[in-house]
Amino acid sequence: MTQSETPVTILNGLNRLAYNVWWSWHMDAQDLFGLIDSRLWKEVDRNPVIFLRRLSRESLIEAVSKKEVIDAYRHVLSGFDAYCSLKSTWFAEHYPGWRSLLVAYFSAEFGLHESIPIYSGGLGVLSGDHCKAASDLGLPFVGVGLLYRQGYFIQQINKKGQQEAVYTHYDFADMPLKPVKDQAGHDIRISVDLSGRVCHAGVWKIEIGRISLFLLDTDIEENSPEDRRLTYNLYGGDIETRISQEILLGIGGVRTLEAVGITPTVWHMNEGHSVFMGIERITDLMRGDGLTFAEALEAVKANTIFTTHTPVPAGNDEFSFILMEKYFKKYFEKEKIKLHEFMRIGLRPTGGGSDMFSLTILAFHFAAQSNGVSKLHGHVSRTIWNDVWSGIPLGEIPIGHITNGVHTLTWLDPSIGALLDKYLESGWRDRLVDFDGWEKIYGIPDKELWDVRWVLKERMLRALQHKLALQSQRFASQTKKGKTPEITLNPDALTIGFARRFATYKRATLIFRDLERLKKILNHKDRPVQLIFAGKAHPADRPGQTFIARVHEISQMKDFAGKVVMVEGYDMHLARHLVSGVDIWLNTPRRPYEASGTSGQKAGINGAVNFSVLDGWWVEGFNGKNGWPIGGENNFDDEERQDQIDSEDIYQKLENEIIPLYYSRNKSGIPEGWMSVVKESMRTIMPEFSTERMVKDYTDTMYIPALERGERLADGHFAKAKSLAEWKAWLKRNWEYIKIVSIEKGEFARDEEGNILKDFEVIITIDLGPISPADVTVEIFKGTMDKRGEFKSMGIIPMKRLGEIWEGFYSYAAIVPPDEREGYGFFFHVVPTHPDLGNKYELGLIRTTYVAARDLGKGI
Repeated sequence: MTQSETPVTILNGLNRLAYNVWWSWHMDAQDLFGLIDSRLWKEVDRNPVIFLRRLSRESLIEAVSKKEVIDAYRHVLSGFDAYCSLKSTWFAEHYPGWRSLLVAYFSAEFGLHESIPIYSGGLGVLSGDHCKAASDLGLPFVGVGLLYRQGYFIQQINKKGQQEAVYTHYDFADMPLKPVKDQAGHDIRISVDLSGRVCHAGVWKIEIGRISLFLLDTDIEENSPEDRRLTYNLYGGDIETRISQEILLGIGGVRTLEAVGITPTVWHMNEGHSVFMGIERITDLMRGDGLTFAEALEAVKANTIFTTHTPVPAGNDEFSFILMEKYFKKYFEKEKIKLHEFMRIGLRPTGGGSDMFSLTILAFHFAAQSNGVSKLHGHVSRTIWNDVWSGIPLGEIPIGHITNGVHTLTWLDPSIGALLDKYLESGWRDRLVDFDGWEKIYGIPDKELWDVRWVLKERMLRALQHKLALQSQRFASQTKKGKTPEITLNPDALTIGFARRFATYKRATLIFRDLERLKKILNHKDRPVQLIFAGKAHPADRPGQTFIARVHEISQMKDFAGKVVMVEGYDMHLARHLVSGVDIWLNTPRRPYEASGTSGQKAGINGAVNFSVLDGWWVEGFNGKNGWPIGGENNFDDEERQDQIDSEDIYQKLENEIIPLYYSRNKSGIPEGWMSVVKESMRTIMPEFSTERMVKDYTDTMYIPALERGERLADGHFAKAKSLAEWKAWLKRNWEYIKIVSIEKGEFARDEEGNILKDFEVIITIDLGPISPADVTVEIFKGTMDKRGEFKSMGIIPMKRLGEIWEGFYSYAAIVPPDEREGYGFFFHVVPTHPDLGNKYELGLIRTTYVAARDLGKGI
């Protein structure tokens, strides 16, 4: 040690490290704590905050007397300080003139590390990975969420296979977070109105590398017992708990940022749980800047982004009008907003007799840009929500997509990382997307990679057997039979993992459809196979819990004991073991209900091979050489038929392709063909499905455009927001006057030398009434119409205005190509246009007509 390095200064450095979850994706930082006291590090389940609290002075002094500990300490602390102080980040280099950007990212859950249990599954882990990538890229970014006293729940599975939800009252002092205080040193408090009562919340902060996450907590003395329980559980309680939590997240989240002195310039709603942020921002502008509701809505919408994560109804919250009125009537009266003016924003335009207010629809209307989380999910979302933009062609509905990714350094096992360090060029960790050396993965010797993969599997199986032994001990205590048989898992067997939320659409039991056939597959003498299952069902999801019970039941059958296991307590720690240790990652959702899914990405970067339904991200990820698909790219109305086809494909591919390839070994006992698939999986998934690529996509295509639009509409005391609101209102009042009068087939086009071409001219005449031609765009959608009346677009052709025929009547023309395909035709569209629109379809206004190519010139 140097003179400046005393046990006290080292402890201060370790505390600084512990209270920034940068350590969660830097294994050398975690190794440092283990070096200081390996027994204690294991005992506290890798929680550095508890570790330092329990670390004795004697143990610390003994540890820092060792050169390897001091060297590790210096290395880690210098790396941490360099990371936090780095000026030449990706964002700084690519957007040097955009210092005004500050993204506020709202989410109901964040999965950063198992020691901070405020996540339930994929959505939370995605939020945590998003934050880490934002930090890595140097993005000006802040997160907002809720701090749950009891988290989601701890899962136990009893002797009968029934899931039991166990709730633990967590001590926030055990987590790497601190209460936020004002300048006077007092804890910051914000409050929200909940149906006539005031609910207060404290504010906590987690440092995530270079960024901060603020969390609201109602379990404070100022609140009633009822309100203290509001932030006890993630996705717990009744419908009134849900709306109260979402008011706290949205409205309270905006007030929190104001209280801590943060002024975002872009707002990102990660799912609809935080949508009430929009109404709070609107009322702020009405109150502080004198805007009308419509004007404030335009200003808010301009710099707001909405990401929808699920096509499943349960994931899209709806509340009754009665409940909405109960919680918002006084709020709106105070802010002088007409309740019906707000309520109609959350309704489906087609009505259908529904009396439910949709938070997803409200979010679409509050955001200028919306996206799904994979290419297929973008398409599915446009289909589900098409009536929000009634009459707009399906492919043009303004819901895009940015495919999810995973934070590579969080999920890549260190031993795989070390192998990449050895055989790839340096710097791959810092530029996953731009790194051009991924082909060098093929240069890793098969034996080296196989040996690492085998060690990871053996380590995973030891961890699983420990958990299964604890389960067995509990089972024994619940029965008079005493000790239950010990389960032994085989590291030499092909190991298939299935770990995720046990929602019914994920079809966890699909592989058990033909037990006799599966029995032969698993119990083959020379080619054994074993199945590892893990995952939780929501405490209110009885069908999902039935799936868990069925897996457990099968695992207890004589022919499947030790071949099928259901492991309880799925969390991020167990997930890291599974995604790095299994050989095959099985995914069987009912297409197209998997929005993205990221567990397969985590498995793929570690060399596990995906065997999945072509849904979510795997539609884009599968290339024919890096894994196996289940079924085809078909959607079935008959679920029984879909299950039959998909399960048959599982058995066929296991029997004829996957198992034979895995057990086909060379003289050294290495499955060369298998290793080729493993390497291709790593090569293709590592760069493309990282949150580095994902957050760069958000920045390039959504954050920066939202910042530009927001600043433009706010300039000059919101002059453009005011004029846009006025223009929209006027256009809506007068849109009914627009009529398509005629469509005629003109002359054939000619080339530069005057030769007649096959392309021909189409001329359309439109009565715009009082609307200026500067306010509309006229375009042709060419494509094919099938016998079911579904139109498949082949592209857009803009039409050029020829001139005014007589007052209010204008003609437009375009050159269109012929096509011999059956059903070839054209949709002619008149849509609004304005330089400040987020997209041309956001008003939901369109005048359209369809003409088959063969009928052009026959009139309309």
